[in-house]
Order: sequence, then C-alpha cells, then structure tokens
Amino acid sequence: TPTPADLPTYPFQHHRYWLNTTAPGRHRATAGPDTHTGFWEVVEREDVEGLARTLRLEESQTELTTLLPALSAWHRRQSAAATMDAWRYREGWRPLPETTAPALSGTWLVILAPDQKGGAPHEAIATALARHGATVETVVVAPDDPRHWADTLTAHATAPVTGVLSLLARDEAAGLHHTVRLIQGLEAAGVSAPLWCVTQGAVSVGDHDPLTGPAQALVWGLGRVAAQELATRWGGLVDLPRELDERTTTRLCAVLAADGHEDEGTVHEDQGTAHEGQVAAHEDQVAVRAAGVLGRRIVRAPRLAEMPDDGWTPGPGTVLITGGTGALGSQVARRLAARGAEHLLLVSRRGDTAPGAAELVAELTASGAKATVAACDVGDADALRALLGSIPSAYPLTSVFHTAAVLDDAAIGSLAPEQVDRVLRVKADAAWRLHELTQGLELSAFVLFSSLAGTVGMVGQGNYAPANAYMDALARHRRARGLVATSVAWGSWAQGGMAERDAVTELRLRHGVPLLPPESAILALEAALADDETALVIADIDWDRFAHAYTAARPSPLLDEIPEARRALGTVDSAGAGAPGSGMSGTGGTGGAGGTVANLRDRLADAKPEERERRLLDAVRGQVAAVLGHDSADDVGTRRQFLELGLDSVTAVELRNRLGNITGLRLPATLIFDFPTVTELVGYLSTQLFTGIGDGPDGSGPDGSGPDGSGPHGDAPVATGDGTAELDRLERLLGTLPSDAPARSEIADRLRRLLRSAVDSTDAMDTADEPATSEDLEAATNDELFDYIEKEFGIS
Repeated sequence: TPTPADLPTYPFQHHRYWLNTTAPGRHRATAGPDTHTGFWEVVEREDVEGLARTLRLEESQTELTTLLPALSAWHRRQSAAATMDAWRYREGWRPLPETTAPALSGTWLVILAPDQKGGAPHEAIATALARHGATVETVVVAPDDPRHWADTLTAHATAPVTGVLSLLARDEAAGLHHTVRLIQGLEAAGVSAPLWCVTQGAVSVGDHDPLTGPAQALVWGLGRVAAQELATRWGGLVDLPRELDERTTTRLCAVLAADGHEDEGTVHEDQGTAHEGQVAAHEDQVAVRAAGVLGRRIVRAPRLAEMPDDGWTPGPGTVLITGGTGALGSQVARRLAARGAEHLLLVSRRGDTAPGAAELVAELTASGAKATVAACDVGDADALRALLGSIPSAYPLTSVFHTAAVLDDAAIGSLAPEQVDRVLRVKADAAWRLHELTQGLELSAFVLFSSLAGTVGMVGQGNYAPANAYMDALARHRRARGLVATSVAWGSWAQGGMAERDAVTELRLRHGVPLLPPESAILALEAALADDETALVIADIDWDRFAHAYTAARPSPLLDEIPEARRALGTVDSAGAGAPGSGMSGTGGTGGAGGTVANLRDRLADAKPEERERRLLDAVRGQVAAVLGHDSADDVGTRRQFLELGLDSVTAVELRNRLGNITGLRLPATLIFDFPTVTELVGYLSTQLFTGIGDGPDGSGPDGSGPDGSGPHGDAPVATGDGTAELDRLERLLGTLPSDAPARSEIADRLRRLLRSAVDSTDAMDTADEPATSEDLEAATNDELFDYIEKEFGIS
C-alpha cells in the first residue's frame, strides 16, 4: 500500500517533498517481515472467501462465516490493547545511592513565612545546614505585601548566595502563591542561586507511605514547570517525613550538596552497600524516608491481563460529570450511556444554554439513559453542595467524573495571582469539594481528569501543572483513606478538546506528544477503571522527539527507566547544535551546555567579524525556526518582530532556554522584548559573547569584564558607558508591554527602588520643580512612576 506524503498547503510554499521510504509506526520493532500480516488483513476485512483461500478451506466457508466475526473482534481488541499499553505510564520511586557525610558551603537563604519562624521544621533544617558547613541566613517574607519581597531578598543577599531553601510550600493554604511570588522575587532581586522547595507528605513512595498533604503537591507541579522554564535557577523538590530527626536532615543536606558536587564520590548501585550522606547528582525530585533517599521516575504501566467483556460499568444511580457539556465530558457521557448508565448529571457553568447541550441530551436519551443538564459553578462550595442535594433519591449518586478545567497559560515570571486562582478554582478546589461532599457515600468511581503537564511539567503552565499534580495527589490521598479514586494524567485529546486550541499543545506536538483519538482514550479510561488504578498517565509519546526536547534545557533522571528515552538520548552527543524541528538545542540533555558552549565560542572566536556575525545569525535563526516548527531557518525573517513571527509567552521561554544552552549565557526572561528581532538579538549575543576577546587575559575585556559581560570576578554585569544602552533597552521593553501586563508591576517595583536609591544619594536636583523624594516614589502608582521616568529621562 502506498505511504501517504504531506503536500504543500498553498501554491507558493516552495519546498521539495520526497516520499517516505520507511514504514510508519514509531512503536514497531525493526524486525523482518511479519508472515502473519496477510492473514490478519483478511480477518480485519472479514473476507470469508479470502480467509478460506488463505487457510485452504474452500469447502468450509459456512463454518468460517460463523467464526470470522469473533476472530476479527478478538484481533481488534488485541490491537487496541497493544496501543493502549504503549500509552500507559505511572510514577515510580527508586532508591538512590548514598556516600559519605555531605559538605555544604557558602550562604544559604532559608525562606519562611512569619508563622514558620522558630518552628520545629525550621530549627531542625537550619541546624542541619549549619552543621554541614553552610552559612544560614533566615529570610522571613511578608506574604501580605508582595511588593517588598524583592527588597527583603536583596537585603539578605549581601554575600554571594550558594542556594535557596524554601519552606513556604508547607503552608497548605497559600504555599503555591507564595512560591510563585518567591520565584519572581528572586528574579527581581538578581539572586540566581538554585531554589529548592521542601514539603512534608506531598508524595507517596509506595502503598505503605500514605500521602497526607495533597495541597503541598501543588508546589511539586510548579517545580516541574520551573525546571523547564528556569533551568539554571531551579534546584529541586524534596519531600520529608512528618517527623524530622538528625538522620533525615542529614539526608536532606546530602541532596542539596549533590547539586553542587555532581560527580564527587558517588557510589553506584553495583558498587556495594550505600552509605549515609551524599546522593547521586542531578536528582531534583526526591523523597527522604526512614529507609533512605528515593528519586522519582516515570515508568511503563502495561496491563497485567486483558480487560474482560464485563469490565467496569457505571451501574444504577446517578453519574455526576463536571464539564459534562464540554468536549471531554460529553465523550465520557456518551460512553457511559452506551455502557448502561441510569442517570447522567451533566454539570457546566452555562448548563442547558451551553452549545450542543440539547443535542447531547437527545443523543444520550436515545441511548437509553436519563440525562439532566445543570448550571453550576463547581468552584463555589455552596452551589456544589446545593447541586448534590438536588439529586433525586430515586437515582442516588454512585460515581463522579471531574473533567472540568480552564486554561490561562503564562510563564512563571509573569504569572499573576488571578491566573493561578482561576485555574485552581475549577480544577483543584472543585475536586477537594467533591471529595469532602461525597466521602461518606458508597461510590463505585471517583475519577479525576489530570494532565501530563502535572506529571512532567510543561513550559507556560505554571498554574495548570500544579492543579493537575494536585489531582494525582488527591487520588492517592483518598486511597490512603480507603476511598475509591482514579486520576488519569492525559495527553491532549483530539477533536475539540480544550487543549487542542492551546499554545502549549502546539509545543507538545512539536516535542512529540500527539493528540489522543477520543474513542481510544475512552477505552483506555475503561481499562484503568477495570484495573482499579489510582494514578495513571495515558499519553501517546514519541520518545525520539520528547526525550530530546524535555532534557534540552536541563538533564533529568525522570526518564531513566524508559528504554526508548535512554536510546534516544544515547545518540545525541554527536548531533551538534541540532537541526530545526529536532526539538534539540545541542546539549542532547546529557550534559548541560558546556560542550556546546565551548564549541560555539571556539568556532567563532577566531573568525573574522563578518563571518562571526553570519554564523551566529544562522544559529539564532535555526533556533527560532525550531521553536516555531519551520522546516528551514530561511523561513525566519531577520527584521520582523518576534511577536509577528508567532512567538508567544510559552515559545519565548523555549527560545531563551535554547539560546542559553548554545551560548552559555544567563539570558533574561524578557529577552525577546528587549531584543524584538533576530538582528537585534544577534547583536546582543555577539556583544555578550565576543566583546573584548583578545584584549585581556583569558578572553576578558579591557575593563576586566568577562565575555558574557560579567564583572572581573564573575559578579553582576558591567554597565556600558553612561548606561544609555541599558536605558534604551528598557524603553523598547516598556513600549512593547500592554498597559495591563503583569510584568509592568514588577518593572515598576524595581524602578521605584532604583530611583529611590538615586534620589537619596543626590543632595540636589538641577530642576525648577520640587525634587522627588524616596517617599514620593514609594507612594506613586505605576502610571505616575512611568510618567516621572518619561519626564526625567525621556523614556516613554
């Protein structure tokens, strides 16, 4: 059968297209021809005459006519089961090797909320850090006044900071919000040391380790995104037991020390018994338990047996489906009706006025189910309680399917509290209310629709990933209490799913996570329920692409137990800087940017300026093309604005990470706003990489600055001239930001501090107007502050 080839979609798309001579199907083994293929093709067609010829039973067609439909159905089930097995994964925890006592050094900031200072966890952890060599600086942030977080952090970072350890996640009411503000505050304060977050009871490493703090799992979802967005500034996540002793805190210090001493003295599993102390490097999702230190992994989860024909069924009573009129909820409703559901209660914000609601009810009724559509804000506890109270006693509630969700994507650096609340309210808050209101009922299923974003972390989903990590944690929490629960972390659904229109899904598609056909996804859900799974990942993942993309900015052991990922990453060291569309940024995810950086700088350092600029331009265009999914760097205009080319807040982060890897520079989150075209960006990178090469020892500039613009001791970048270049970049940034952009508030805070410092150090100002004071600047609104800057400095 000829293999289809993709053709141009419009006549002026001038590319050459060649037929693919390789067999489709990335999950297939590269074995010889299957001699059974012809037989099964005949069975699939239910071709009785063809089957009789194949089996040489021409005289037995009557018997084959009876057998063939059953044989065809069996083969379809087996094929579907094989496909679903390839989609199934789960979280696993593996013991990590340990070595001698850990040794910390330098200053560590320990971040606390006011009510955490002096508590037992704070005292135990701070004492352990000091005992193992760290200089501990306790920082108490004021959660009610986030404007001063950066000031507070700056005041405590008077000496170079080696690491930051946050206990904020232990606040189950506000830990996520505080941690987002902390990440943003560290960026504003210029603290680039890695951030580690501590939780207690946020994860479960096995059946005998109950998950007691599901709300703390929100920060685990956030951390997985931070590892992708802020690769060089993220440390990791460590979950501790409720009771802390010296052995536990020593192991915590071992995890932190390993981040800075990646290969020193590590004992591997084949080298004998592990010892108390330092764990293997790069582990950034860790649980410390009495038995030792464990690292988180994603592992395959094949079914142990074929699902019987009488697998999970809804049974009598009411099945509640949140998001019931949406794309996912309606698919679930149709299948439940086909499986014999008695009463389906479809809940959405718009109720029976939702598009397609009337047609859906008619379809479900025709299938034999009673269907009711109700309008309810599932994030409103009182409204949800009233809804459950309205369920007729003739149809008692027996199952819950929570599919409702909203998206409001943004990079963590620009994530506003309102965006976090909007997503959590529908996803996490509603799930907890459903748990509270139904925990006394005899449910046959409590199903939570989670997302792959919460399992691995996706760029741009610093609010959505936490909400979905919470789904998985709540399911484990319920199981620990003897209640039914199944959380499924889905890849994106096709055919109208909410995420099908999401920019993050476009990123997933490029990185090797294709959309799931709804019919197959529903069958996989039924299998999960029949197997009584607690937390399962169901996603179609092309590991050849995903493994490269996931580890491009930061190596991760999370994928170590996926054979296809290991094979893919084992071939990337020789792949160079990566071709457009490969999902790679040249590191292969195996060793950071070091080798690539040295090669890039060495290759270009001795080139003539014109050649250096041309080759750097080619590299930048190639990375932009890869991010945008173009076939060639030639498709990227050099003078068009990045926003016009199609970059957004999600892809901007990916581009920054890619360029950071191939250049070795610590690039700002606002990179594409500071330098909004390829030409301007290449000029900036060239200046940072090559200014002063040959003018000073070791490639330093004549003023002692490093090639990346840093000071002579690797400290803050050296300002150029009178600072006009920096002010020009700020002017361009302010001109591109909308008036309601969250970043403007953070910029205003930093400008306010800078201006206050300048005003306080000046005795008089040469102006006829009354000089501004630091108090005036502190009281100014953002608009007043920008007006003042325009007046004084000519920046609009």
